[in-house]
Amino acid sequence: MPAAMPEPAAPRRPVAWLVAGVLLSALMVVGASWYARLEVRRLRDEQVALTERHRLDTLQLIRIASNVGTIEDTLRDMTDRSEPYPLAAWEQTFARLKVDLDQALTRERDLAPVARPAAQARQLDAAASRLWQAIDTGFVAARAGDDEAAIRVFTTDASARQAELSHQVSQLLIANTRADDEGTARARAVYDAADRQMLWLSVGLVAALLLAGATIIQAVRRSILALQQVSAERRALSWRMIRLQEDVQAGLARELHDEFGQVLTALGFGLARTRRRVEQGAAPAATLAAELGELQDLAKQVLDGIRQRSRALHPVVLDDFGLEHALRSHVELVARQTGLPIAVETAGDLAGLPGETATHLYRILQEALTNVVRHAGASDVAVSAVRDEGGITLTIDDDGRGVEVGGPASPGLGLTSMRERAALMGGTFTMGEGPLGGTRVTVHVPAAAG
Repeated sequence: MPAAMPEPAAPRRPVAWLVAGVLLSALMVVGASWYARLEVRRLRDEQVALTERHRLDTLQLIRIASNVGTIEDTLRDMTDRSEPYPLAAWEQTFARLKVDLDQALTRERDLAPVARPAAQARQLDAAASRLWQAIDTGFVAARAGDDEAAIRVFTTDASARQAELSHQVSQLLIANTRADDEGTARARAVYDAADRQMLWLSVGLVAALLLAGATIIQAVRRSILALQQVSAERRALSWRMIRLQEDVQAGLARELHDEFGQVLTALGFGLARTRRRVEQGAAPAATLAAELGELQDLAKQVLDGIRQRSRALHPVVLDDFGLEHALRSHVELVARQTGLPIAVETAGDLAGLPGETATHLYRILQEALTNVVRHAGASDVAVSAVRDEGGITLTIDDDGRGVEVGGPASPGLGLTSMRERAALMGGTFTMGEGPLGGTRVTVHVPAAAG
Protein backbone atom coordinates (compact mmCIF):
# COMPACT_ATOMS: atom_id res chain seq x y z
CA MET A 1 0.00 0.00 0.00
CA PRO A 2 1.40 3.50 -0.67
CA ALA A 3 3.16 5.38 2.04
CA ALA A 4 1.00 7.82 3.92
CA MET A 5 1.55 10.85 6.00
CA PRO A 6 0.81 10.47 9.74
CA GLU A 7 -2.59 11.72 10.71
CA PRO A 8 -2.64 15.37 11.85
CA ALA A 9 -3.08 15.98 15.54
CA ALA A 10 -6.42 16.99 16.95
CA PRO A 11 -7.24 20.54 15.89
CA ARG A 12 -6.29 23.16 18.42
CA ARG A 13 -8.24 26.30 19.16
CA PRO A 14 -5.97 29.33 18.74
CA VAL A 15 -8.77 31.76 19.56
CA ALA A 16 -9.38 29.97 22.87
CA TRP A 17 -5.65 30.09 23.61
CA LEU A 18 -5.53 33.80 22.81
CA VAL A 19 -8.55 34.55 24.99
CA ALA A 20 -7.10 32.47 27.82
CA GLY A 21 -3.76 34.29 27.52
CA VAL A 22 -5.40 37.71 27.55
CA LEU A 23 -7.58 36.79 30.52
CA LEU A 24 -4.58 35.35 32.37
CA SER A 25 -2.57 38.51 31.75
CA ALA A 26 -5.47 40.69 32.88
CA LEU A 27 -5.94 38.59 36.02
CA MET A 28 -2.24 38.83 36.81
CA VAL A 29 -2.24 42.61 36.40
CA VAL A 30 -5.39 42.93 38.52
CA GLY A 31 -3.95 40.62 41.15
CA ALA A 32 -0.67 42.52 41.27
CA SER A 33 -2.46 45.85 41.55
CA TRP A 34 -4.79 44.53 44.24
CA TYR A 35 -1.89 43.09 46.21
CA ALA A 36 0.12 46.31 45.95
CA ARG A 37 -2.89 48.34 47.04
CA LEU A 38 -3.51 46.12 50.04
CA GLU A 39 0.14 46.25 51.06
CA VAL A 40 0.35 50.02 50.78
CA ARG A 41 -2.94 50.46 52.63
CA ARG A 42 -1.82 48.11 55.39
CA LEU A 43 1.48 49.92 55.77
CA ARG A 44 -0.28 53.27 55.82
CA ASP A 45 -2.80 52.17 58.45
CA GLU A 46 -0.12 50.61 60.63
CA GLN A 47 2.10 53.66 60.36
CA VAL A 48 -0.74 56.08 61.09
CA ALA A 49 -2.00 54.00 64.03
CA LEU A 50 1.48 53.64 65.51
CA THR A 51 2.31 57.31 65.09
CA GLU A 52 -1.02 58.41 66.56
CA ARG A 53 -0.67 56.11 69.55
CA HIS A 54 2.85 57.29 70.29
CA ARG A 55 1.76 60.90 69.92
CA LEU A 56 -1.11 60.48 72.36
CA ASP A 57 1.08 58.56 74.81
CA THR A 58 3.72 61.27 74.63
CA LEU A 59 1.04 63.89 75.30
CA GLN A 60 -0.06 61.98 78.38
CA LEU A 61 3.52 61.69 79.59
CA ILE A 62 3.93 65.45 79.12
CA ARG A 63 0.70 65.92 81.07
CA ILE A 64 2.05 63.71 83.84
CA ALA A 65 5.35 65.61 83.81
CA SER A 66 3.41 68.87 84.00
CA ASN A 67 1.44 67.57 86.99
CA VAL A 68 4.64 66.41 88.68
CA GLY A 69 6.18 69.82 88.04
CA THR A 70 3.12 71.53 89.53
CA ILE A 71 3.43 69.30 92.58
CA GLU A 72 7.07 70.31 92.92
CA ASP A 73 6.19 74.02 92.69
CA THR A 74 3.34 73.62 95.15
CA LEU A 75 5.56 71.79 97.63
CA ARG A 76 8.14 74.57 97.36
CA ASP A 77 5.56 77.32 97.79
CA MET A 78 4.02 75.50 100.73
CA THR A 79 7.28 74.80 102.60
CA ASP A 80 9.02 78.16 102.17
CA ARG A 81 5.98 79.85 103.85
CA SER A 82 5.83 82.59 101.25
CA GLU A 83 2.04 82.34 101.32
CA PRO A 84 0.08 83.32 104.45
CA TYR A 85 -1.92 80.06 104.51
CA PRO A 86 -1.74 77.25 107.02
CA LEU A 87 -0.30 73.94 105.78
CA ALA A 88 -3.64 72.16 106.06
CA ALA A 89 -5.19 74.61 103.60
CA TRP A 90 -3.01 73.21 100.80
CA GLU A 91 -4.62 69.78 101.05
CA GLN A 92 -7.43 70.63 98.58
CA THR A 93 -4.87 71.76 96.00
CA PHE A 94 -3.02 68.45 96.24
CA ALA A 95 -6.35 66.57 96.04
CA ARG A 96 -7.11 68.21 92.70
CA LEU A 97 -3.57 67.48 91.48
CA LYS A 98 -3.94 63.83 92.56
CA VAL A 99 -7.19 63.42 90.58
CA ASP A 100 -5.67 64.90 87.44
CA LEU A 101 -2.47 62.86 87.83
CA ASP A 102 -4.38 59.62 88.34
CA GLN A 103 -6.45 60.30 85.21
CA ALA A 104 -3.29 61.01 83.22
CA LEU A 105 -1.63 57.82 84.53
CA THR A 106 -4.70 55.71 83.65
CA ARG A 107 -4.89 57.18 80.14
CA GLU A 108 -1.15 56.73 79.61
CA ARG A 109 -1.37 53.12 80.72
CA ASP A 110 -3.93 52.46 77.94
CA LEU A 111 -1.79 54.19 75.32
CA ALA A 112 1.55 52.75 76.39
CA PRO A 113 3.54 51.10 73.57
CA VAL A 114 3.14 47.34 73.33
CA ALA A 115 6.89 46.87 73.58
CA ARG A 116 7.10 48.66 76.96
CA PRO A 117 7.90 46.20 79.77
CA ALA A 118 5.11 45.70 82.33
CA ALA A 119 7.59 46.22 85.19
CA GLN A 120 8.24 49.77 83.99
CA ALA A 121 4.54 50.59 84.18
CA ARG A 122 4.35 49.10 87.67
CA GLN A 123 7.34 51.20 88.75
CA LEU A 124 5.58 54.36 87.56
CA ASP A 125 2.44 53.50 89.51
CA ALA A 126 4.48 52.59 92.57
CA ALA A 127 6.40 55.89 92.45
CA ALA A 128 3.14 57.83 92.22
CA SER A 129 1.69 55.83 95.12
CA ARG A 130 4.74 56.52 97.31
CA LEU A 131 4.53 60.24 96.47
CA TRP A 132 0.92 60.48 97.64
CA GLN A 133 1.66 58.43 100.73
CA ALA A 134 4.41 60.89 101.70
CA ILE A 135 2.13 63.88 101.01
CA ASP A 136 -0.68 62.28 103.04
CA THR A 137 1.77 61.68 105.92
CA GLY A 138 2.77 65.36 105.89
CA PHE A 139 -0.85 66.52 105.94
CA VAL A 140 -1.62 64.16 108.85
CA ALA A 141 1.13 65.94 110.85
CA ALA A 142 -0.16 69.34 109.67
CA ARG A 143 -3.70 68.58 110.80
CA ALA A 144 -2.26 67.54 114.18
CA GLY A 145 -0.68 70.99 114.51
CA ASP A 146 2.92 69.83 114.10
CA ASP A 147 3.95 72.10 111.20
CA GLU A 148 7.65 71.47 111.72
CA ALA A 149 7.23 67.72 111.27
CA ALA A 150 4.97 68.29 108.28
CA ILE A 151 7.47 70.61 106.63
CA ARG A 152 10.20 68.09 107.28
CA VAL A 153 8.14 65.36 105.56
CA PHE A 154 7.30 67.64 102.60
CA THR A 155 10.89 68.83 102.08
CA THR A 156 12.53 65.44 102.43
CA ASP A 157 10.34 62.43 101.79
CA ALA A 158 7.70 64.05 99.51
CA SER A 159 10.30 65.96 97.50
CA ALA A 160 12.34 62.78 97.05
CA ARG A 161 9.25 60.87 95.89
CA GLN A 162 8.38 63.72 93.52
CA ALA A 163 11.90 63.64 92.08
CA GLU A 164 11.64 59.86 91.70
CA LEU A 165 8.34 60.17 89.83
CA SER A 166 9.75 62.95 87.65
CA HIS A 167 12.71 60.72 86.81
CA GLN A 168 10.38 57.83 85.91
CA VAL A 169 8.38 60.10 83.57
CA SER A 170 11.58 61.36 81.94
CA GLN A 171 12.70 57.79 81.36
CA LEU A 172 9.38 56.98 79.74
CA LEU A 173 9.62 60.03 77.48
CA ILE A 174 13.09 58.90 76.45
CA ALA A 175 11.77 55.37 75.87
CA ASN A 176 8.92 56.79 73.78
CA THR A 177 11.37 58.73 71.66
CA ARG A 178 13.42 55.59 71.23
CA ALA A 179 10.25 53.63 70.36
CA ASP A 180 9.38 56.25 67.74
CA ASP A 181 12.82 55.83 66.23
CA GLU A 182 12.46 52.05 66.27
CA GLY A 183 8.98 52.33 64.74
CA THR A 184 10.35 54.49 61.98
CA ALA A 185 13.10 51.94 61.38
CA ARG A 186 10.54 49.11 61.30
CA ALA A 187 8.32 51.04 58.92
CA ARG A 188 11.32 51.67 56.70
CA ALA A 189 12.12 47.94 56.80
CA VAL A 190 8.52 47.08 55.94
CA TYR A 191 8.56 49.54 53.06
CA ASP A 192 11.84 48.06 51.85
CA ALA A 193 10.36 44.56 52.07
CA ALA A 194 7.26 45.71 50.17
CA ASP A 195 9.50 47.30 47.57
CA ARG A 196 11.42 44.05 47.15
CA GLN A 197 8.20 42.08 46.95
CA MET A 198 6.83 44.43 44.32
CA LEU A 199 10.07 44.09 42.39
CA TRP A 200 9.90 40.29 42.47
CA LEU A 201 6.21 40.45 41.66
CA SER A 202 6.97 42.62 38.65
CA VAL A 203 9.70 40.22 37.54
CA GLY A 204 7.33 37.27 37.93
CA LEU A 205 4.58 39.13 36.09
CA VAL A 206 6.88 39.94 33.19
CA ALA A 207 8.16 36.36 33.08
CA ALA A 208 4.60 34.99 33.14
CA LEU A 209 3.54 37.39 30.40
CA LEU A 210 6.55 36.39 28.29
CA LEU A 211 5.77 32.70 28.85
CA ALA A 212 2.10 33.21 28.04
CA GLY A 213 3.02 35.26 24.96
CA ALA A 214 5.49 32.63 23.79
CA THR A 215 2.87 29.90 24.31
CA ILE A 216 0.26 31.87 22.39
CA ILE A 217 2.70 32.68 19.59
CA GLN A 218 3.67 29.02 19.34
CA ALA A 219 0.01 27.97 19.27
CA VAL A 220 -0.77 30.54 16.58
CA ARG A 221 2.29 29.42 14.60
CA ARG A 222 1.19 25.78 14.77
CA SER A 223 -2.31 26.78 13.72
CA ILE A 224 -0.99 28.81 10.81
CA LEU A 225 1.26 25.95 9.67
CA ALA A 226 -1.64 23.50 9.97
CA LEU A 227 -3.87 25.90 8.04
CA GLN A 228 -1.23 26.30 5.35
CA GLN A 229 -0.87 22.54 5.09
CA VAL A 230 -4.62 22.03 4.87
CA SER A 231 -4.90 24.83 2.31
CA ALA A 232 -2.13 23.29 0.23
CA GLU A 233 -3.84 19.90 0.39
CA ARG A 234 -7.16 21.46 -0.56
CA ARG A 235 -5.60 23.27 -3.52
CA ALA A 236 -3.85 20.11 -4.66
CA LEU A 237 -7.06 18.16 -4.24
CA SER A 238 -9.02 20.75 -6.20
CA TRP A 239 -6.52 20.69 -9.07
CA ARG A 240 -6.45 16.91 -9.07
CA MET A 241 -10.22 16.69 -8.96
CA ILE A 242 -10.46 19.07 -11.91
CA ARG A 243 -7.89 17.05 -13.81
CA LEU A 244 -9.60 13.83 -12.81
CA GLN A 245 -12.91 15.23 -14.02
CA GLU A 246 -11.34 16.11 -17.37
CA ASP A 247 -9.72 12.66 -17.57
CA VAL A 248 -13.02 10.95 -16.75
CA GLN A 249 -14.88 12.98 -19.33
CA ALA A 250 -12.21 12.36 -21.94
CA GLY A 251 -12.10 8.64 -21.13
CA LEU A 252 -15.89 8.41 -21.22
CA ALA A 253 -16.01 10.17 -24.56
CA ARG A 254 -13.28 7.90 -25.89
CA GLU A 255 -15.06 4.77 -24.68
CA LEU A 256 -18.38 5.94 -26.09
CA HIS A 257 -16.76 6.61 -29.44
CA ASP A 258 -14.37 3.67 -29.67
CA GLU A 259 -16.23 0.88 -27.88
CA PHE A 260 -19.90 1.65 -27.86
CA GLY A 261 -19.75 3.48 -31.20
CA GLN A 262 -18.17 0.47 -32.95
CA VAL A 263 -20.58 -1.98 -31.36
CA LEU A 264 -23.61 0.16 -32.21
CA THR A 265 -22.30 0.61 -35.76
CA ALA A 266 -21.93 -3.14 -36.14
CA LEU A 267 -25.40 -3.56 -34.63
CA GLY A 268 -26.83 -1.09 -37.16
CA PHE A 269 -25.16 -2.88 -40.10
CA GLY A 270 -26.46 -6.22 -38.86
CA LEU A 271 -30.00 -4.90 -38.49
CA ALA A 272 -29.90 -3.43 -42.00
CA ARG A 273 -28.64 -6.71 -43.48
CA THR A 274 -31.30 -8.69 -41.65
CA ARG A 275 -33.98 -6.28 -42.81
CA ARG A 276 -32.98 -6.67 -46.44
CA ARG A 277 -33.08 -10.44 -46.15
CA VAL A 278 -36.50 -10.31 -44.54
CA GLU A 279 -37.77 -8.00 -47.30
CA GLN A 280 -36.32 -10.27 -50.00
CA GLY A 281 -37.71 -13.34 -48.28
CA ALA A 282 -34.76 -15.40 -49.48
CA ALA A 283 -33.07 -16.20 -46.18
CA PRO A 284 -34.22 -19.26 -44.25
CA ALA A 285 -35.61 -18.81 -40.74
CA ALA A 286 -32.60 -20.50 -39.10
CA THR A 287 -30.21 -18.01 -40.69
CA LEU A 288 -32.34 -15.07 -39.59
CA ALA A 289 -32.56 -16.46 -36.06
CA ALA A 290 -28.77 -16.82 -35.88
CA GLU A 291 -28.24 -13.26 -37.11
CA LEU A 292 -30.81 -11.93 -34.62
CA GLY A 293 -29.04 -13.85 -31.84
CA GLU A 294 -25.76 -12.21 -32.79
CA LEU A 295 -27.44 -8.80 -32.79
CA GLN A 296 -28.98 -9.55 -29.38
CA ASP A 297 -25.53 -10.41 -28.00
CA LEU A 298 -24.20 -7.11 -29.32
CA ALA A 299 -27.08 -5.23 -27.66
CA LYS A 300 -26.44 -7.07 -24.38
CA GLN A 301 -22.77 -6.19 -24.60
CA VAL A 302 -23.68 -2.53 -25.00
CA LEU A 303 -26.13 -2.74 -22.08
CA ASP A 304 -23.55 -4.39 -19.80
CA GLY A 305 -20.99 -1.74 -20.67
CA ILE A 306 -23.45 1.07 -19.92
CA ARG A 307 -24.39 -0.50 -16.60
CA GLN A 308 -20.75 -0.89 -15.64
CA ARG A 309 -19.99 2.72 -16.53
CA SER A 310 -23.07 3.98 -14.69
CA ARG A 311 -22.07 2.09 -11.55
CA ALA A 312 -18.65 3.73 -11.74
CA LEU A 313 -20.22 7.18 -12.12
CA HIS A 314 -22.86 6.71 -9.42
CA PRO A 315 -23.62 3.65 -7.27
CA VAL A 316 -27.28 3.17 -8.15
CA VAL A 317 -27.31 0.09 -5.92
CA LEU A 318 -27.16 2.46 -2.92
CA ASP A 319 -30.44 4.07 -3.94
CA ASP A 320 -32.10 0.74 -4.57
CA PHE A 321 -30.81 -1.58 -1.82
CA GLY A 322 -28.87 0.50 0.75
CA LEU A 323 -25.29 0.60 2.01
CA GLU A 324 -24.95 -2.99 3.23
CA HIS A 325 -25.95 -4.53 -0.11
CA ALA A 326 -23.81 -2.00 -1.99
CA LEU A 327 -20.74 -2.86 0.12
CA ARG A 328 -21.20 -6.59 -0.35
CA SER A 329 -21.88 -6.17 -4.06
CA HIS A 330 -18.71 -4.13 -4.61
CA VAL A 331 -16.60 -6.53 -2.53
CA GLU A 332 -17.89 -9.49 -4.59
CA LEU A 333 -17.13 -7.61 -7.81
CA VAL A 334 -13.55 -6.85 -6.70
CA ALA A 335 -13.04 -10.42 -5.52
CA ARG A 336 -14.37 -11.81 -8.81
CA GLN A 337 -12.23 -9.49 -10.93
CA THR A 338 -8.97 -9.92 -8.96
CA GLY A 339 -9.32 -13.39 -7.41
CA LEU A 340 -8.48 -11.86 -4.00
CA PRO A 341 -10.36 -13.41 -1.05
CA ILE A 342 -12.24 -10.68 0.81
CA ALA A 343 -14.24 -11.38 3.97
CA VAL A 344 -17.17 -9.09 4.73
CA GLU A 345 -18.78 -8.58 8.14
CA THR A 346 -21.62 -6.17 8.89
CA ALA A 347 -23.56 -5.42 12.06
CA GLY A 348 -26.30 -3.01 12.96
CA ASP A 349 -28.81 -1.19 10.80
CA LEU A 350 -27.00 0.17 7.75
CA ALA A 351 -30.13 0.83 5.73
CA GLY A 352 -31.42 4.00 7.34
CA LEU A 353 -28.38 6.17 6.67
CA PRO A 354 -28.53 9.57 4.96
CA GLY A 355 -27.71 9.42 1.27
CA GLU A 356 -24.54 11.50 1.52
CA THR A 357 -23.16 9.44 4.40
CA ALA A 358 -23.80 6.16 2.57
CA THR A 359 -22.20 7.54 -0.61
CA HIS A 360 -19.08 8.74 1.23
CA LEU A 361 -18.62 5.41 3.00
CA TYR A 362 -19.10 3.52 -0.27
CA ARG A 363 -16.51 5.70 -2.05
CA ILE A 364 -14.05 5.25 0.83
CA LEU A 365 -14.46 1.48 0.53
CA GLN A 366 -13.89 1.71 -3.22
CA GLU A 367 -10.73 3.78 -2.80
CA ALA A 368 -9.36 1.59 -0.01
CA LEU A 369 -9.86 -1.65 -1.98
CA THR A 370 -8.35 0.00 -5.05
CA ASN A 371 -5.22 0.85 -3.02
CA VAL A 372 -5.06 -2.71 -1.68
CA VAL A 373 -5.30 -4.21 -5.17
CA ARG A 374 -2.79 -1.82 -6.76
CA HIS A 375 -0.18 -1.35 -4.07
CA ALA A 376 -0.46 -3.71 -1.08
CA GLY A 377 0.36 -7.07 -2.66
CA ALA A 378 -2.08 -8.63 -0.19
CA SER A 379 -3.38 -12.18 -0.11
CA ASP A 380 -6.10 -11.72 2.48
CA VAL A 381 -8.49 -8.79 3.04
CA ALA A 382 -11.21 -8.23 5.63
CA VAL A 383 -13.95 -5.59 5.48
CA SER A 384 -16.11 -4.68 8.47
CA ALA A 385 -19.01 -2.21 8.76
CA VAL A 386 -20.58 -1.83 12.20
CA ARG A 387 -23.27 0.56 13.36
CA ASP A 388 -23.94 1.01 17.08
CA GLU A 389 -25.05 3.77 19.43
CA GLY A 390 -21.79 5.66 18.92
CA GLY A 391 -22.01 5.75 15.14
CA ILE A 392 -20.71 3.80 12.15
CA THR A 393 -17.24 2.28 11.90
CA LEU A 394 -15.89 1.07 8.56
CA THR A 395 -12.66 -0.96 8.71
CA ILE A 396 -10.53 -2.40 5.86
CA ASP A 397 -7.65 -4.72 6.86
CA ASP A 398 -5.08 -6.43 4.63
CA ASP A 399 -1.95 -8.53 5.10
CA GLY A 400 0.10 -6.66 2.52
CA ARG A 401 3.26 -4.61 2.75
CA GLY A 402 1.80 -2.07 5.17
CA VAL A 403 2.57 1.59 5.53
CA GLU A 404 6.09 2.52 4.51
CA VAL A 405 8.08 4.62 6.99
CA GLY A 406 9.68 7.73 5.53
CA GLY A 407 7.49 7.76 2.46
CA PRO A 408 6.69 10.75 0.32
CA ALA A 409 5.92 13.99 2.05
CA SER A 410 2.53 14.54 0.45
CA PRO A 411 -0.32 12.05 0.59
CA GLY A 412 -1.83 10.68 -2.59
CA LEU A 413 -5.13 11.75 -4.02
CA GLY A 414 -6.87 8.65 -2.69
CA LEU A 415 -5.78 9.16 0.91
CA THR A 416 -6.60 12.86 0.77
CA SER A 417 -9.99 12.07 -0.71
CA MET A 418 -10.76 9.52 2.03
CA ARG A 419 -9.67 11.94 4.74
CA GLU A 420 -11.74 14.76 3.23
CA ARG A 421 -14.82 12.55 2.96
CA ALA A 422 -14.47 11.54 6.61
CA ALA A 423 -14.13 15.18 7.62
CA LEU A 424 -17.20 16.13 5.58
CA MET A 425 -19.21 13.58 7.58
CA GLY A 426 -17.84 14.94 10.85
CA GLY A 427 -15.93 11.71 11.42
CA THR A 428 -12.33 10.58 11.76
CA PHE A 429 -9.96 8.81 9.39
CA THR A 430 -7.00 6.76 10.65
CA MET A 431 -4.53 4.51 8.88
CA GLY A 432 -1.88 2.37 10.49
CA GLU A 433 -0.71 -1.16 11.16
CA GLY A 434 -3.50 -3.71 11.27
CA PRO A 435 -4.00 -7.06 13.00
CA LEU A 436 -3.34 -8.99 9.75
CA GLY A 437 0.18 -7.56 9.55
CA GLY A 438 -0.56 -5.07 6.80
CA THR A 439 -2.53 -1.84 6.83
CA ARG A 440 -5.76 -0.99 8.60
CA VAL A 441 -7.96 1.84 7.36
CA THR A 442 -10.62 2.93 9.84
CA VAL A 443 -13.34 5.50 9.34
CA HIS A 444 -15.63 6.37 12.23
CA VAL A 445 -18.72 8.52 11.68
CA PRO A 446 -20.72 9.81 14.68
CA ALA A 447 -24.30 8.72 15.12
CA ALA A 448 -25.62 12.17 14.19
CA ALA A 449 -23.70 12.32 10.90
CA GLY A 450 -25.65 13.55 7.92
